[in-house]
Amino acid sequence: MDTLEDPSDLTIDTYRKNFGKYVQRTPEATLGEFRAWLDAFASHIPDQGTILEIGSAAGRDARYFASKGFRVLCTDVIPEALLRLSIEGFETSEFDFRSRPRPEWANSFDGFFANAVLLHAPQEIFENALKNMALVLKRGGVAAFSLKAGEGEEISLEKLEAPRYFRYHSEPEIREVISRLPFEILSITHAEQGKWLHVIMKHQAV
Repeated sequence: MDTLEDPSDLTIDTYRKNFGKYVQRTPEATLGEFRAWLDAFASHIPDQGTILEIGSAAGRDARYFASKGFRVLCTDVIPEALLRLSIEGFETSEFDFRSRPRPEWANSFDGFFANAVLLHAPQEIFENALKNMALVLKRGGVAAFSLKAGEGEEISLEKLEAPRYFRYHSEPEIREVISRLPFEILSITHAEQGKWLHVIMKHQAV
């Protein structure tokens, strides 16, 4: 797999070793501001549309989108996650967001969804991942992703008592990055008392 060297590897290793703990400590329900964001994203997807999800983990968000009639391709780098999702009936594929999307995914999806995934990427890789979003979307397709609000970066032991890399972002910074890409921002909302940034953007043909 062609990836850049970065501290995301540390995070992936932590998730592989602590996946069960992560699932147990992650809310199963989609409620409040988070659900409103999912619904806002879903409102831009056509009936029976296709969604590529990056970092599907235990499948909470994929289940929600599937309940609305969408076809979801679940991806992750954790084999245990993919096995669980496959048993549940989801189409799955192992994929690292630091890599270029698979050729067969080009211009194939109505939506691209990445909740609490891209916050584990250093800035250069984060921007490259956003560029890759454009490659998989159909013309007019919509992408949604979430980040932690703030400044700088850190290795945190929070939640899993094991090291995970986080890069924090501000709304002006996100807007500046997206301005260089073939996307139109539809919304950036501040959630959970400003701790999270929920982004929805539309692919613009170039």
